[in-house]
Amino acid sequence: MNHKTSQVSFTAASAPGLPHLLHGPVPETEQARMCLPAIEAATYSMLIQKGLPGFTRKILLLSLIVLLSLLHCFAQTAWAEKVYIDITSPFMHKIPVAVPPPRVQGGNFEDGIVARNITRILAADLRFMGFFTVPEVSRAVAYGEDLKKIPADYVVKSAIKKQDGTLSAEFRLIETATGKLSAGIIYRGTMSDQRIMAHRFAEKIAEAVTGEPGVTLSRILFVGTKGKLREIYSADFDGFNIRRETFDRTIVLSPKYSPDGRYITYVSYRTGRPCLFIKDTQTGRISRLACFKGSNLSPAWRPDGQELAVTLSKDGSPNIYLVDPHGNIKKRLTWGRSINISPSWSPDGENIVFVSDRSGSPQLYILNTGSGSVRRLTFSGSYNTDPQWSPRGDAIVYSSRVGGTFHIFTISPRGGEPEQLTFSGSNENPSWSPDGRQILFSSTRDGGGKVLYRMFVNGNGQKKLLDFGRMAAMPCWGPNRFMK
Repeated sequence: MNHKTSQVSFTAASAPGLPHLLHGPVPETEQARMCLPAIEAATYSMLIQKGLPGFTRKILLLSLIVLLSLLHCFAQTAWAEKVYIDITSPFMHKIPVAVPPPRVQGGNFEDGIVARNITRILAADLRFMGFFTVPEVSRAVAYGEDLKKIPADYVVKSAIKKQDGTLSAEFRLIETATGKLSAGIIYRGTMSDQRIMAHRFAEKIAEAVTGEPGVTLSRILFVGTKGKLREIYSADFDGFNIRRETFDRTIVLSPKYSPDGRYITYVSYRTGRPCLFIKDTQTGRISRLACFKGSNLSPAWRPDGQELAVTLSKDGSPNIYLVDPHGNIKKRLTWGRSINISPSWSPDGENIVFVSDRSGSPQLYILNTGSGSVRRLTFSGSYNTDPQWSPRGDAIVYSSRVGGTFHIFTISPRGGEPEQLTFSGSNENPSWSPDGRQILFSSTRDGGGKVLYRMFVNGNGQKKLLDFGRMAAMPCWGPNRFMK
C-alpha cells in the first residue's frame, strides 16, 4: 500500500456518555489495548498523566506491564473459545451495530461529508460480512447519556479531525448494555485513506465481537477485458480501488494470490504458449515461474507458501507436479494418460482436490500428497471442474455443467450429495472468502458478458460485486491482510 497510516491507541473510562472524543490519546500497544478492561485503562492513563514521583511511576508501570501481559494471555484464551457464527443457520440472530454519523472537530462542510462517508463505508462493510445489521440511529440518541436507548447491541462512536493535510479518525466500539469499550483506535493518514480506515475498523469490530477475523482487509484478483486487451486486475474485497496488475497484452488466466498476499501467480501466453509467471506486488517485478515444453497451467499455492501444485504437460498428458516458488520441480503427484488439472489444497496442506477425466468425464478427485492415494469425490454431473477447498476445510466448491450452462455446487470432502447454489445464468470460477463464509464467482446472468458476484456459503445473498469492461472472470479472493 502507498499510504502511511499511523496508529495511536487510546484509553476510555467506563462512563457510557464518552462526551470528549479525541481527548488525551495515550500511546500503548494495540494488543494490550484490545484486551484492556476499563479500570486498567484508567489506571494506565493516570500513571502517564499524573504527577507521580519518577521512581514510583516506574515501579507501578513495570507492575502494570506484567499485569497487562497476563491479561492479554487470558484474553487470547477466552477469544479462542468464541463460537463460530454460522450465517447459514435459519436461527442465527444478526448482531445489531449502530454506526451514527461522527463528530467533526472544527473543519468545514466538506470535512463533514468526509466524516459521514467514512461511517457509511464502515456500515456497508458490516453488512457485507453477513452477521451484522446496522440500524438507523440519530446523532442525539447515539451520543446521549443513556446507551440503553440505542436499538443495538453495540454502537460505534467516532470523531473526525482534519488538520494540516492530516486526517485523524477515532473509533470506539461500545457495548450498549454495559458501556464497556470493546475496541478502539485512532488512525492518522491522508484524505485518500478514508476507505482504508473504515475497512480496518470494520475488521476490529468483527474480531472483537466474534473472536474471528473477517474479510475487510482482503483484496480480489480477476481477469478483466477492456476492448481487445485482457489483463489481470486487483480490487478491494468490495469491488472498489481497482488496480491493473499485468501489462502482457495477450491471453492471461488463473491469477492466484500467495498465502501471504505478496505474490501473484498466473498463466500468460506472452511467450506464445501457456507459461506460469509470478509477480512480486511489493516491487512490481514479474518473472517466469515455469515454462516447460507443452502447457504450464493451474497454479495453486500450498497453505504454507513454500510450494505450488501446477499442471504440466511436459511429459505428454497434463499431470500435476509440486514445484517451489522458483519453478524447480520437487515431485510428480499424478500419473497416467488422463488429464489431471485444477489442483486446490486442503487447509492443512496434506491433500489436493483436482479434476481428472480418468473415469471418462471430468470429475473431482482427492489426492493425499504423502501417500499418493487417490479417491473419487464426485459421482453426479457430467462435467465438474474448477474445485476450491474451503479455508475452513469443511466444504469444496466447484462448477458443474447443467444442461448447456454451468452452476456452482458445494460438496463435503468426505463425499455425499452435492448442493447446488446457483440457478440463473452460467456461473463459474468459484473462490472462497478468507473466512470461508462467502463465495466469489463469475456469472452471465445479467445478459451480457461475465461479471463478478458473491454469495454466502449456502447460496443466499447473491449480489453483483464488480462489472468491468467486456468481462470480469476467473476471480481469486486473497488473504485478509492487505490493509493491516
